[in-house]
Amino acid sequence: MNRSDISFPRDHGAHSDAAIEWWYYTGHLRDSAKREYGFELTFFRVRDLALAHFAWTDVARKKFRYEEKAHLVLPGIADAEAGRLSVSNENWSARESDGIHRLHAAGRDWELTLTLTAAAPPALHGEAGISRKGPGEADYSHYVSIPRLSASGTMRTGKASEALTGTAWFDHEWGPGGMPAGVSGWDWFGIQLDDGSELMLYRMRAKDGNATPFSSGTWIPKDGPPRFLRWSEVSLKETATWKSPKTGARYPSAWRIGVAPAALDIAVAPVLPDQELVTEQSTGVIYWEGACRVEGTRQGRAVTGRAYAELTGYARPDVPGFAP
Repeated sequence: MNRSDISFPRDHGAHSDAAIEWWYYTGHLRDSAKREYGFELTFFRVRDLALAHFAWTDVARKKFRYEEKAHLVLPGIADAEAGRLSVSNENWSARESDGIHRLHAAGRDWELTLTLTAAAPPALHGEAGISRKGPGEADYSHYVSIPRLSASGTMRTGKASEALTGTAWFDHEWGPGGMPAGVSGWDWFGIQLDDGSELMLYRMRAKDGNATPFSSGTWIPKDGPPRFLRWSEVSLKETATWKSPKTGARYPSAWRIGVAPAALDIAVAPVLPDQELVTEQSTGVIYWEGACRVEGTRQGRAVTGRAYAELTGYARPDVPGFAP
């Protein structure tokens, strides 16, 4: 499939010929008292398995929690439709119609309901519509993002319900899957700057920790088309680390990122150090995914923003078949 073969809303839906597919929402929310939250809601389809993750970051209370689901793909229980975005796993769901995404998830004494409205068009990542992860025949995905959506909804905790507003990011990938040979994990960033621009980066890490030649990104200016970024145009340096008390894994915990074509120089730092998920009951992957703050300069002027970062392979080599 090349870039001209991808169309929406059709390709927001499921692709039965793909061995692995996922729909990924992350976002930054505030309540009426200006307290900040981060959320992650993710649906995976791995052949005949349907998996899902939810995570909630409460910045003011310094709390992080997550839940996970795993089922066989079964209509009415866990499924994804072709031709339109409609994916569910038990009482978690994401559905899109006319540019409006509706998310729902509920668990132990909580319920999140969000309405997301696309504030930017879909952006295709990679060259010629293909996001390469390695040199192998199956080392690629079709990868599309809606890098900015406005969000509103509610979070109920116990009997208390809070109205929420904010922004979200949507990722959708599908393809043959497979972790490239010699890769230990990856670092992914979805960054929303307050000047209206966005940045996606992923670093595929070789066994020695360095970026492989298939690391890349996309710069999305407020006005203008997305620009593919080769890793030679990017600088990424860890400036702090955090050790998990649960797994003993040591993760990067702050970064300095530079993007030469955008004249961008930013610092990215988590809102909480512990945003680690140990998903032994679903994907089996141990990873860190969390809300971050951003500040720095673009073209010599001060800029701020928000980000989500995903870090895998630091606790142990990742399960084959999952790559950004």
